[in-house]
Amino acid sequence: MNFVKKSLDFLATQKDLPHIAEHISADERAHIFAHADELLAQTFTFNKTWDMERCLTPYSFDCMDWNAQRNDDPEWCFMLNRMDYLDHLLLASLLSGDCKYAQKAKFYVLDWIAAHPEIVPEPSTRTLDTGIRVMNWFEALPYLSYLDCLSDDEQKQIVDNMLLQLRYLQAHYLPKYKTSNWGSIQTCAIVAVLPFLLESFASDPLYQWAIEELALQFSIQVYPDGMHWEQSTMYHIEVLNYGMKALYYLSLAEQVCPPVVSEQVYALALALLGQLTPAGEIETFGDSDRVCARDVLSRAAVLFEDSQFRFAGLDRLDAESLYVLGVPGEQTYMSLHGVCPESLCYDGADSGMYVLRSDWTPSASFTMFTNGSLGSGHGHSDNLHVSAYYQGQPVLIDSGRYTYREDHPLRVQLKGMTAHNGVLIDEKTYCQPSDSWGYADFGVPLKNYVRHVDGIHYLEGAMIGHDPLQVWVRKVIVIDPAIWMIVDELKADGSHEAHSRLHFAPDITLAALTDGTHCVTTPHTVLTLTTSGQSVYSNEVCSLRYNEQQLHTVVHSKQPFTDQTALITTLCGERIEVQSATVYQNLDEPTPADFAQARKFILSPTESYTVAVYHKEIYRGKKVLSCEGMPYHAKCVVIHEKDGQKQLTILKA
Repeated sequence: MNFVKKSLDFLATQKDLPHIAEHISADERAHIFAHADELLAQTFTFNKTWDMERCLTPYSFDCMDWNAQRNDDPEWCFMLNRMDYLDHLLLASLLSGDCKYAQKAKFYVLDWIAAHPEIVPEPSTRTLDTGIRVMNWFEALPYLSYLDCLSDDEQKQIVDNMLLQLRYLQAHYLPKYKTSNWGSIQTCAIVAVLPFLLESFASDPLYQWAIEELALQFSIQVYPDGMHWEQSTMYHIEVLNYGMKALYYLSLAEQVCPPVVSEQVYALALALLGQLTPAGEIETFGDSDRVCARDVLSRAAVLFEDSQFRFAGLDRLDAESLYVLGVPGEQTYMSLHGVCPESLCYDGADSGMYVLRSDWTPSASFTMFTNGSLGSGHGHSDNLHVSAYYQGQPVLIDSGRYTYREDHPLRVQLKGMTAHNGVLIDEKTYCQPSDSWGYADFGVPLKNYVRHVDGIHYLEGAMIGHDPLQVWVRKVIVIDPAIWMIVDELKADGSHEAHSRLHFAPDITLAALTDGTHCVTTPHTVLTLTTSGQSVYSNEVCSLRYNEQQLHTVVHSKQPFTDQTALITTLCGERIEVQSATVYQNLDEPTPADFAQARKFILSPTESYTVAVYHKEIYRGKKVLSCEGMPYHAKCVVIHEKDGQKQLTILKA
C-alpha cells in the first residue's frame, strides 16, 4: 500500500468516517442535500457562513468554465475555484449511501485538473484561492477513498497536481504575503497537507520553507491584543480558521508546531470571543459580514480544550466542523463543560478595538468602539465609530461592505467616513477611499484611553484631520445596561459646521418628538435619543452581508461653531429621563458649556446617574469642582444616586 493511501486510511480512521452521519442533525441534513443536489446539476450558489463573497443567485454550467465570471463580480470566479462546496457533496454521500454525490465532487477536481495542464497565473489560479482549493482537495481525499470512489490512478493524478499547485505557491510568493491573510492561508495549507502526501516531507525544501514562513507570519500578523492587523473581523477569522486547520493536521502527523503559531492562533480565538455580539455574531467591522461565529469557537474549544470557547460555541459541532474534526472532535467537544468568561470587556489596546457587554446572555447590551490604524485594503474609515446593541438587538450599526467590485459606487461609499457613526467638519472627509482597495488620504489616530469600573465604562479616542487642521476627540460613556453618552469635541480654527451621522439598524424606526428627542423603536423595545443641533433623517443603503442591500435610517445632526465645540448624544433605554445638570467650579460658580457639561439620567424617583465631562484643561480659577453636590477634581465623573445615597466614580482624572 502506497504512502498516500496509508495516509488517507489513517485520516479516515482518525475522523471515524463511518459514524459521522450519526452526529448530523435533521436540519443540517436537509440543507446539505439541497446544496448537494444543486451541485449535481452544476449549479452554484455561495451562501455558507465563511463564503467570503457570498452570492445567492444560482448560476449553472453545461460545461465547466473555471475562469468564468458571473454576477458581474470577479470574486464569483474566485469562489468557484476555492471549492469550499466539496464537503457538502461528500457528506451527502455519507448520509445517503449514494456515491453519486462523491463522484460529482471527484468530477469537479478532475475537471479542474484537465482544464489546467500547467499552473499559470490566471483568475482560476490566484494564489489565495489555490491555497484554499488544495486544502479542500486534501480534506476531500479521505472521504473519496473511504467511499471507494477513487482509483489508484485518480489518486495519483490528484496528488501530483496538488503538489504542483503547492510548489506554484512558493514560486509565486510575494513579500507582501508575510503580513497578509493570503500568505498565512497558503503556508497553513502547505504545512497541513505535505505530511500526508510526501513520506519525506520533513526534508523537503517546500515544507521547511513553509513552516519557517508560517512562524514568521503569525508572529507579525497578530497584534499583542490578539487582533489580526488587517482590521477586519471576517479576515481575522479566515486566518484563525486556517491556523486551526494547520494545528490540527500537524498534531495528527505528530509534528511539532512552532510555539508562536499555536500561541497566536489561541490569541486570535480569544480576541474573537471578546468581539461576539449577544447573538454570537460578528459586527460588520471593516470588510465583514454579520454572520454567526460560534462554529469557529466550537472548533477552538476542541483544539485547545478550552471551556470558555465551549461556553460561546454551538450546542454541538456543526456538520462542517464534523467534516474536519470527525467524531472524536465531537466527543471532545461534548465532554467539555462551558464556563462563562470572566471578563465582560475586550480591550484591544494595540488594534484600537474595544468591546463592552453588560453580561454574556443573548439579551445583553453590547458596545463596540474602534480607533486604530487603517489596516489593509479590508480596513474602513471607521475611526471613532460606535456600534451599540440593546437587549441583544443591534441599534447603532456599521454600514457593511456590499461588494469588492471596482466599478460599483457603493464599495467606496461604504468604506468611507459617512458610512460610519461619526462627525465631519464642513463635510471634510480626511479619510478618503480612492477605489476598492486603495486610499487617497487618511487621518492620524491617536492613542486611546479606556477605563471600566463596575459596569460603568469610559472610552476615549482622537483623530487628527488636515487641510485644514482638525482635531476630533470622542468620549463614550456607557452605563450598563441601558445608557450611552457620546461626547464629540471638535477643534478647527474659524467658522465651521459640525455634521454628525448615526446609522440605525434596518428594522428600527425613528420619530422626532416635540421636546427635541427622538423615539427609537426596535422590534422589542423603545429607546430615547437626544442629539446636539438640528436633526433630520435620511434613508440610505447598508449591507450586512456581501451582495445584500438594505435601507436603514440615518440621523443627521448639524451645528455651526467657531474654533471649537462639543456635541453630546445620548441613547438610553425606555423610561429613562435625560436632563441637563450643572457643573460648578469652586462649588458655587456654574461653568460655561464650552468648559464642562453634564447629563443626568433618571431611572426612577429614587435612582439616577449623572455624568460630568470636561472639554478643557482646568487652567484657571479654583481647582475644586462639583456636580450634584459632590466635590472632586477630574475630567470625567459619574455620580450614582440611589435612595438618597451618592457614590462618585472617577473615569478620567
